[in-house]
Formats: sequence, structure tokens, C-alpha cells
Amino acid sequence: MNRIFVLLLYLVSFGLPILIPNWHGKILVGFGVAWILATRGNQLIHQFLTNRQLQVILSIVTLSFLGLLLSTNTQAGLATIESIAPILVLPLIIFSSETLIHSKEIRNALVSFVAGVIILNLASLIFISYELWDARNLQSNIVLANNSIVQIHPAFVSLYLSFGIFFLIDQYFPLQTANRSKLGWVLFSLVILTTYLVWINSRTGIISFSIAFLFYSFFRFTAKSRIILVAILASFLFVIFVVPFSRDRFFNAPQLALLDGASMNSTDPNLYPLLARKRILECSIELLKGPEFFYGYGTGDFRDVLRECYKEKNYTALFEEGLDSHNEYLAQMHRHGIIGLLLFVALLIIPFRYALKYRSPLLAVFIILFAITALFENVFSAQKGVTFFALFCPLLMLYARRNFESNGSMKEAI
Repeated sequence: MNRIFVLLLYLVSFGLPILIPNWHGKILVGFGVAWILATRGNQLIHQFLTNRQLQVILSIVTLSFLGLLLSTNTQAGLATIESIAPILVLPLIIFSSETLIHSKEIRNALVSFVAGVIILNLASLIFISYELWDARNLQSNIVLANNSIVQIHPAFVSLYLSFGIFFLIDQYFPLQTANRSKLGWVLFSLVILTTYLVWINSRTGIISFSIAFLFYSFFRFTAKSRIILVAILASFLFVIFVVPFSRDRFFNAPQLALLDGASMNSTDPNLYPLLARKRILECSIELLKGPEFFYGYGTGDFRDVLRECYKEKNYTALFEEGLDSHNEYLAQMHRHGIIGLLLFVALLIIPFRYALKYRSPLLAVFIILFAITALFENVFSAQKGVTFFALFCPLLMLYARRNFESNGSMKEAI
């Protein structure tokens, strides 16, 4: 059964990018059955008593159930709890099956994930129209193509691509020319991942990747290698910000949005999302000026109260689309007030401190990518976001500790 469990881990990692969200629940069921059959002894109580990450996760889930008491929309509240189920189930499975998963298996799972991301984006070429380079909206064709395969937001595609790039750098740099087959695979993968990251042209994706890359350069490398990586980042940003269609997206559109130089009726795909987010932020902050700042509106009502604000302010388009806060930090406050926000921040801080303790730049940039993406998207309201975090955060925590212990043993042996 151990082999079946590990095989399912590979399949789950590979399938996460390319399966539609509705299949994520089925993945959990299969993974859970294999875990029950493979795990010897009941380690659940021990894990909850000793693992801070699981304690915070259990607190978040418990708070979500308590938040149903404040909710008038119980159905939406139960749907929210169902959507965040992976955040408890997957870490519990992985931490409780620690003896079944070795560093090699974790590394292979990450390779499987990168392969899935590459296949998703290469397959999207089949669905792209002849207008590959739309100067007004570079990402339009690739986003529509990805949605033809799987329902996924460009911010999450960029998150996957960015993490894949960091994994390859972390594992294979500096590249050794002796192993030509591995060298070719790594370079091919890096070219594909980077090309699609630029093509998708997600503002959230580019910002989070750039900040994480800068952190990674200083955290892992020193002297000459650090200078080379910073130069690579500068070249990447030069391409992003100098190309005309990208400059419109990253400079001209934000200036118009900040200076109120455009109408909400604008059809510019680079500008409208910024104008919409500006009004969403206005309503999101306004909803936290009362006592709800401390205890929120309940697990099921956070979307409803936002829609009421849109209606009061006559934001017709936002009301009709029923848009959420597009910010997980604000979403947590809307659901559960300051307590929910603190628990969500703790969920990020614990593995980040873990990364610093065990000197794991890969885990650190994973948290940075996720934390920055959460500033622009409700990452726990999307199965693609919550499953990604729930699967790889505990795996990377185990991977960080084992690599640290292994390196320590090697130094002692020397």
C-alpha cells in the first residue's frame, strides 16, 4: 500500500494544474483512502498536539463552522467550508504519513507538478486563435485557451509557473554540462515556464515572481551568483516594462486608474480590472468600519454584504457580477474579523519561519508567492489556490527539514 500511496501523491501533483476544480474533491477521496490503508497506527492526536501548522489550520476550520452562527446565508457558508476542506485534509494526510514520504518522493512529486504545468500550457496552444499577439491584451488568448481546458484564473497559472521556475533553479543550478539529457530537460522547461509567464502577463504574477526572485537571489546565493541572478531579474523586468503592450498594462493603465482618468465604462481589458478593484477595495474597507471589524459577517455572508455595498453605491457591473473582495486578507476579515485575519497570517508565518530555520529558499519563495497573490485574489475561495497550498506547503516543510538534517549529517561525516 505504501507504493500506491506514493503513486497517488505523484498523480495528485501532476493532475492539480490540469484537472477542473470539481475533480479536486475526488482526488482527496482517493488520496484519503490510500492514506487510511497505508498508515499504521493512529497519529492524528499526536500530530494535532505537536504540529503548530495543523493547530492553526484546525482553528481556521473551527472558526468557519462557528461563523455559520452569524451567517444568514447558511448554504453559502457550507459551500465555503467545503471549498476549504483541502486545507485541513491534505496537511493531515501528509504530516501523518511522514514515514511513508521520503525526500526522493517529495522531489518526484514536485517534478510531476512542473510536468503538469508545462503540459497544461502546451496543450492550450491547440485552442489559441491566429491572433497570438494581441497588442491590447496580451493575455486574452492564452487565458481563454487555458479556460477551454480547465477553469483557472491567470493569477493561479502565474503562481504555478513561478513556483515551477524556482523549483528548477533550486534543484539544478548551477547547471552541469556533463549530464546532457538532464541539462536539455531543465533548459526546455525553464524556457516554456518563463515564456508563458510573460505571455500571460498577469500583473499579480509578475509582481509576486519579481519579489520572490529578488528574495531568493539574496537568500540562497552570494557574491557573483547573486549579481548574476539580479542581472537576470533586471533583464526580465526590462522586457516586461519596455515592450509597448506590456508598458500599457503595467504603467499607463495604473496611472489612469489612480488618477481617475478613466470611466468604469472603459472596455480596455488592461484598465477595467484596476477600476473594478479600486471600487471593490473601497467597499471592502467600508464594511470593516463597524463592530464587524472584530467578528466579521459570518462564513456565508461575506459576498452578500459586498453586493449590498455595490448596490448602494450604484456599482451596477460589480453588483451583477457578484465579485468578491479580490484580497484574501480582507476576505478573512469579512468572514471572521480580526481573528480570521490573524489566523490566516499565522498560516503563512509558521512555514516561512520554518523555511528560515531550515534554510529552505524553495519553501520561503512558495510562501512569498502565495502571500503576495493573496493581496490580489481570494486564494481560499478557489479550489486551484487552496489545494495548491494545502498539498505543497506541508510537503515542502518536510522536504526542508530532511534536506537540512541530511546536510548536517554530511558535514558531521566530513
